[in-house]
Amino acid sequence: MTKTIFNLFAGMMLAACIVCLCGVASASTSVSILPSVETVTPGEEFTLDIYVRPDTQIAGIQFDLISDCSLITIESVEEGDLFSSTGSPVMFNPGTIDSIDGTITDLNGILMMEGSTAEEGTFCTIKLIAAEDTGTCQLRIENIVVGDKNGNELDAVTYDALVSISDETENSDKNNDDDNDSTIIVKQNANKDSPVNEETTQVTEKETTLQSVQDIAKSIDTQEPVSVPEAESNTSSVSILAVAAIAFLALAYVLDRKRK
Repeated sequence: MTKTIFNLFAGMMLAACIVCLCGVASASTSVSILPSVETVTPGEEFTLDIYVRPDTQIAGIQFDLISDCSLITIESVEEGDLFSSTGSPVMFNPGTIDSIDGTITDLNGILMMEGSTAEEGTFCTIKLIAAEDTGTCQLRIENIVVGDKNGNELDAVTYDALVSISDETENSDKNNDDDNDSTIIVKQNANKDSPVNEETTQVTEKETTLQSVQDIAKSIDTQEPVSVPEAESNTSSVSILAVAAIAFLALAYVLDRKRK
């Protein structure tokens, strides 16, 4: 009986390990729009990067960039350092830009001379302009094709981005400037006959401006960076299953010895 249970459990553990190992081997190249969340003011120019994290050697990428609204206008596309940093010749095509619909079709890049790379990097940088209206707009990558130097298509996963157009930041900065100006004017009117107080007011104005700059820098530093999505790994699952298998084998051995 103990031997039968032992063989059954050993088979189950072997099957589970094979499944986990297959999950590790099926990792995909990730293609992301960064930053994944961007907040801009109406009419502001901004850029988004197409960032690639290969899980194997790649030699070419092709995709379309689609937006779900008319709140952004695509101005241009510039090649990044993903392929150019290899030193091999690169054929880069910025695709066909439709400024009205906010799309790019057939954007692609290929390493020539059988070149390839497994290093992550920026495939291209896209320059955009926000509309004068406020709202949110989603950008997504579609029809993605990633290939190796032999022309074989590789697995790939894409990550979209969300652009928010808001004038809250601009209004907040304007209100802060108005408050600072009001404070300075009140102090100057109250002490306009005193040379010493005029000098003090100027120092206070400088300190207020410096404090505003420090507050802005502090708020920027405390923002959490957008992390680049990574392919999930099942290595820890394999380790846990292996330890469980060993423990069960030891237990089965002890029980078998006692039975004899």
